[in-house]
Amino acid sequence: MTQENAQDSFSAALQVPPRRTLPQPALVLALVAILASGGVWLYQQNAMEQLKADLASQLANSNKLQQELRTNHAQMAQIQQQLQVQVQTQANKLAESESRQEALTGMYDMLTRTESVHTLAELEQMLTFASQQLQLSGDVNLALTGLSNIDQQLSRLNRPELISVRQAITRDMDTLKAMPYLDVVGVTAKLDSLISKVDTLPLMIDEGHDQPVQHHPSTQNDGPVQAFLLEIWHEFKQLIQIRRMDKPEAALLTPEQAFFLRENIKLRLLSARSSILQRNEATFRTDVAAIKRYLNDYFDVQMPATQGALQMIKQLEDQQIRVALPDLSASLTAVRSARTTAERVKP
Repeated sequence: MTQENAQDSFSAALQVPPRRTLPQPALVLALVAILASGGVWLYQQNAMEQLKADLASQLANSNKLQQELRTNHAQMAQIQQQLQVQVQTQANKLAESESRQEALTGMYDMLTRTESVHTLAELEQMLTFASQQLQLSGDVNLALTGLSNIDQQLSRLNRPELISVRQAITRDMDTLKAMPYLDVVGVTAKLDSLISKVDTLPLMIDEGHDQPVQHHPSTQNDGPVQAFLLEIWHEFKQLIQIRRMDKPEAALLTPEQAFFLRENIKLRLLSARSSILQRNEATFRTDVAAIKRYLNDYFDVQMPATQGALQMIKQLEDQQIRVALPDLSASLTAVRSARTTAERVKP
């Protein structure tokens, strides 16, 4: 059974199937579908070719851009390298310039510091001398001139650490300017005038300094004999003069003593002039009082010359001599402190 069935199946397989006949519309549709498929395929092929061409063009452009970018990158790298070299060169020059600037600054500081030390030492000596002269002679104008010169030298240095010194000097200058003024030149001129007049002042015992006796000339009615007698009488009266002297010691002066009296008055006047320069009020008052006493005791106070000398003596007595003079210790301390600080600073 099995074998028969197998033969039947083989026979059936060898048989040619009968041909089917397709209807006419179906054939048309099949052809249309085939044509449409072919058109779509052709369109796709064209689109693919166009796409490939576009892609190829874009790829070429991209390659060209990449080449340009690589070229630009190489140029930029070269320019950057040149810039780095230039920057490094400029940095080296800047470092060298800064090093030179630091060296110059150090040298300038050292020179100016040395100049400041020398200048401060000179100013300290000037201030010491001005302070001593102020205390000895009392010349305020000389001290002001010295302080003004010192302030000008400090202004030329123009260093910030010297501001305190200039401030101290300015305070001392203001203190000196506020002091009362003593006319040393005027007082000295009066003393010199008295010295020149001492030799011409009339003593009480001097002759010829009394007022001349007024005698009336003879009238026309007087005869020649009467006029002759009047002339003889006038000459006789000139031989003998009677004067009242309340101080007998003045009449006992010899010519030699009168000479030494005048010289003594001159020495007193010179001593008073020296005292006014030294602001020594006690000695000045003593000399002026002695001169006034000499004039009143030995000279004719009725004569205009003696009265003028006594008026000058009165003016000298009223002159204020003693003035509390300040010292310049503040300026000296400031200058010494600045000099010590400048010497301690290391270059």
